[in-house]
Amino acid sequence: MTALSYDRETVQKSLRQKIRRAAATAIQQEDVWAKHNIQDVPAERVVRHTYNPESRQFLKHETIVKIEKEPFTNGAMRHCYRLKKLATPPQSASNHRFHSYGWSRSLNYVAKCYLNEDGEPDTNERESVLTDIILQYEAAHWAEKFNVTAPKKIDFIRAYAIEFVDRPGSPMFAVERFIAGKDCYGRGFHKHNTNSGFVDQEVRRQTPQVFSAHSFYASQGNRLVADIQGIGDLYTDPQVLSIDYRFGDGDLGPRGMALFFKNFRHCDLSDKMGIPIFPLSRNERKHQAKYDDDESTLSEGSPLLEALMDKFKMLDDNRKMRKSILLRPTDLNCSDSADTEKRSNFTDMSKTIRRSFVASKKKAVSVVKRTKSDVDEVAACLDLALTDAVFDNAAFHRYESGELKPRHCHRQNDEDDDSNLRQNMIKRKSVALMKVIHPPMEITDETKSNLGKVHYHLACLHGMDRFPEIVSLDGVVDDESPSHDVFSVVFHLSHAASLGNAQACLALARARVGLYSSVSPLLHTNIPIDFDSAKDLCRRAMSVERSPASPKAAAGCLLYQILEDEETAGDVEKLHVLEEALNFVNLAEREQAAVKEHVKNMESRGKADGFRIGDVVEGNYFMEGTYYPGKVIEVLDDGNSVVIQYDDDGSSETLTADNVRSIEISTEVLSHETSRLSDEEAFGVANTDEIVLLDYDLISKIASLKEKTGDRAAAAGLFQQAAEMAMSAGKMQTANKWSMRAAELEA
Repeated sequence: MTALSYDRETVQKSLRQKIRRAAATAIQQEDVWAKHNIQDVPAERVVRHTYNPESRQFLKHETIVKIEKEPFTNGAMRHCYRLKKLATPPQSASNHRFHSYGWSRSLNYVAKCYLNEDGEPDTNERESVLTDIILQYEAAHWAEKFNVTAPKKIDFIRAYAIEFVDRPGSPMFAVERFIAGKDCYGRGFHKHNTNSGFVDQEVRRQTPQVFSAHSFYASQGNRLVADIQGIGDLYTDPQVLSIDYRFGDGDLGPRGMALFFKNFRHCDLSDKMGIPIFPLSRNERKHQAKYDDDESTLSEGSPLLEALMDKFKMLDDNRKMRKSILLRPTDLNCSDSADTEKRSNFTDMSKTIRRSFVASKKKAVSVVKRTKSDVDEVAACLDLALTDAVFDNAAFHRYESGELKPRHCHRQNDEDDDSNLRQNMIKRKSVALMKVIHPPMEITDETKSNLGKVHYHLACLHGMDRFPEIVSLDGVVDDESPSHDVFSVVFHLSHAASLGNAQACLALARARVGLYSSVSPLLHTNIPIDFDSAKDLCRRAMSVERSPASPKAAAGCLLYQILEDEETAGDVEKLHVLEEALNFVNLAEREQAAVKEHVKNMESRGKADGFRIGDVVEGNYFMEGTYYPGKVIEVLDDGNSVVIQYDDDGSSETLTADNVRSIEISTEVLSHETSRLSDEEAFGVANTDEIVLLDYDLISKIASLKEKTGDRAAAAGLFQQAAEMAMSAGKMQTANKWSMRAAELEA
């Protein structure tokens, strides 16, 4: 016998002994739900919907379960029931002794269902349940990415949906394994952060918070896994935040991401994993330092959710906070006539700009009291807004050589020696585990674009008075105190503009000419007027590639109005600006039409449906393991096979559903062409910063400039086009005026 075979046999023998001991422990372990006698409840037939993350489709099969009639806990939106399901023995198993114990030894699960207004299971919430299932797998996917470099591995409990087909309405429940026990530090179930900004400051585990931040950068800013909760590093019931609000009511989008990063503490672990610093304003950093042990968040009550009742109540409360978070900074007036609103907006704009010309020659008056450091910070931020963001070693808390900079420990509460001891032990253990320093994470153009959206939404949150604790760091509030920290608004708008966010560029440009911005009512009164800077910001907004067309069109209209009122630009320059703005207006209309079409298609289709003709997919070409993009051109009668036409050469192939994967449209397209939910839909109101001249007004102005440059034929055609469009909009007097002008030019 060789040494190699001996070692192999020894390892195999040791492994068999460990398996036997684990099985014996499982058999002898007392069922924590034994006292509830769930085994005496009648069994029910259900259809189980399991999600395949590879094909991105749901698979169905029948099974039986036993579930309690009454919920054991509930939140504002869901009830939770104890459920048992027999474990399925492996097909190759020869000894089924463990499975012979029946229902008394079956596995424990928690089944959750949404409620209707009467407090009964809602049969219309199937899509919400299936979305919850997808979230578990989405979170697990980013956990796998995290585990590649993390010193401590994490995992998410897999979930699935069950449909009670024999009950009226066939209600659907989300099901996951029940986890009990404590972690290595003696803690039970614990919530580490939420989808609405809460970041635990009592236990202060680094791994859950760093995982949330890592998921954002690993997904190029398209995802952030929040609502991290569970026992140890086994998590459950997460909420994935997406840049386009695609994951249901709990998905607060970039605004939820902004809430997380505002409270996230960078640490040694995040530095060593190559996660960049998320910049915070001077006042935000002061607040973190002052309230390091008492962070104000959306969460009510104690952050420790040891009981299951508190756990589910908090989860549902966070979901219900969506409406309060997704608001505009101010109450916007909803005019009955969009035409009147747009016209008055630009009439007032011209008056304001002209007044700003006069005001710019006088000493600026600020509404908010400012120190010299405040003035310096605003000036530095406004300079930053006109430069491209750079992610060098300093952005990753490293020296130029790439070596990590040391971090100071967080201030501890001297009154809690046990807590200090535990936190120090956790920190020493995490630092000891993280011996390898990984290179900085890659920051792509897509990451920068999405990071700009997060900064923009954090500015909006400040503007809607979301963080009153930032306004008065000394605790003194009087009638002269501002409603929010306008300097933090400027800080995050400037960083967003630096990252190529068109909305931020537009907001700053409006403020630079003295115009009101919907981001903050204090913005235009606390930024010095500078028309050259405003024009540069408008041009920067119009040149952004990864942006919807609406803010670009608004920036073009604003730039034209500035040039018109300055009376220094030539007709050719103004003509070029108007033509570019008109192109953006037309593009915005096409984008809005695409969004409506996408929403219409999604409303008629459930997540559990199979493939349909026209679906964009990837097919396993000739079953060789390589997937190529294409479209479904036929669905066979068996419902399990489709015919795919590949994009590259037009060839077609019949494949089973298991060898076909759905393709999500790229986030760049989703964010402004076919998004699941736009900012305006999420907020419930329009962004007045993005109101532009009507298309026929733009065309008439272009016609006037064409006439000035001597191109009478082109001017006549444009005036006639504007007249026809105005007539279609019911503006007969305007249409007649432009039609007569066209006739005069043609004469």
